[in-house]
Amino acid sequence: MTTATGQGKKLRLTVFLMKDDYKNVDEFLQVAQLQKVTVTEGGTHGTLYFKSGFESRPPWAAVFEGVPGFNPKAIVNRGSRALYVLKVDGRWFCFTFGYTRHLIAESAVERNFGLIVALNLGDPDAIKAIDKTNISHVGLQSREQAGRDVGFDGFEFDTDIDLLKSITAKGPVVKGDEQETYSGRDSVSVYTRVDLGTFADIAKRLYKAFQSTAYQKRYPWVDKITQERDSTIVAKLDAALVIAIGAGAVNKIWLSVPEIIAWEEVEGFAYRIRSPNPKKAGPALYPDIDLEGWLQETKLQASLTLNHLSHRKIFQCFKDGREPAAWSVYRCLNAELDLDGKKYILNDGDWYNVDSNYVTDVDNFYQSIPASALALPNYGTKTEPKYLKGIPKTHPQFAVMDRKNVMIGGGKSRVEFCDLYSKNKDMIHVKQYGGSSLLSHLFSQAVVSADCFLHEIAFRQDVNGLLPPAFKFADPTKAPAPSAYTVCVAIMSKVPGPLEIPFFSKVSLKHAVRALQKMNFNVTKLKIER
Repeated sequence: MTTATGQGKKLRLTVFLMKDDYKNVDEFLQVAQLQKVTVTEGGTHGTLYFKSGFESRPPWAAVFEGVPGFNPKAIVNRGSRALYVLKVDGRWFCFTFGYTRHLIAESAVERNFGLIVALNLGDPDAIKAIDKTNISHVGLQSREQAGRDVGFDGFEFDTDIDLLKSITAKGPVVKGDEQETYSGRDSVSVYTRVDLGTFADIAKRLYKAFQSTAYQKRYPWVDKITQERDSTIVAKLDAALVIAIGAGAVNKIWLSVPEIIAWEEVEGFAYRIRSPNPKKAGPALYPDIDLEGWLQETKLQASLTLNHLSHRKIFQCFKDGREPAAWSVYRCLNAELDLDGKKYILNDGDWYNVDSNYVTDVDNFYQSIPASALALPNYGTKTEPKYLKGIPKTHPQFAVMDRKNVMIGGGKSRVEFCDLYSKNKDMIHVKQYGGSSLLSHLFSQAVVSADCFLHEIAFRQDVNGLLPPAFKFADPTKAPAPSAYTVCVAIMSKVPGPLEIPFFSKVSLKHAVRALQKMNFNVTKLKIER
């Protein structure tokens, strides 16, 4: 800590820690274009790389070009940049000033250094902001800022489905010291008083905080799931993935549609694009995507490379003839791999490091969800809408509610009551098998629908108006007894054996099941066979 009477200038420092296998600066820095001076003053020894004299013209100046008395060429921004590097306790630290982050080799940066430091040094009751990613809706990233100092429970953060990306927190107040603020993910940003003699002290303090495991007691959920951003480890995982697919060891590797799609608009999926020549036969269309089918059509299994997975496309073809949508094969892949004693999950193009105990906990919860006793027909080659539409013809105990949306939230959004409703009060939500974001949407819809059904008279009345006469509620103005109803999540899957879904889908399902059980609904899961 720095004292209130200490010398130096108050600055916001951004600090990177290099991995411990680097001996020389030129192994992780690209600074040939910068000037260099050795710093030995203040009891420290480091190297300052810098460059000044950058000139740029602001874009707004061109708008006023031609205005009498205004010369846009005279409007110039001048800038500078610097990087201060020193070695402390056998590790390299980089203090960046201006835009110099890109000069540090990506693979050399110690991942989550800033996050761990901020968690350890920040006051748990003085958190200012968090950045998070919701794994139940892959790609949904958000930031929350507090208007005052709060604890973690002051933020909307669910430890089952949210990943902490970064945190900003004030340091504890110590008499005689200035209060610092820490913010970090890979780098750590600290607002503190600095002179030449304090750089080494700051590096020592930050490194000590990085080595501490105190944050695991304060925030025991932090290390359950972390996105793997170390390029060296990702490269090893990708190599292991290619080897496993090439060897046919694909019991925990599969393809799935990576995002929510309108199945009623889909003609099928193709592994190569249609030829523009009308005389040539178009590609084979499949009702769903499948790793085995992709390998058979492309004949790549024996010679498969990462480049194939990254650049080959899977096409979503539409009934109306519009241009097909496409995803890379890599983005459609789901995988669970073990590497160096750790469990990794590939989902929507990103690798995640998952605590093995957490994997066991999620899997056990998934297995504990009762299997439904409902008997639904096989879906064959039908898409979800066609399949649901035909069910009452052979199974009259079910009413189709698919795409019969009910407005909620004052008309701001809408939700399906369910896809199928039975005379035995089963609320069945059906979805064709897909990636985590697709299935998570199904689980979320089940929770929202059940909550509205339980608590909102208007919702029940609107649903009642959509139900066939034989299925209508006796009195929609009366709150239902949730224990008399069963919410069933049913997934159409052609994969042989028991229903298996991606790991992050299991996490989302666990979250949804707990919410439904708190409302006292019964919950089951069902696999609809092909």
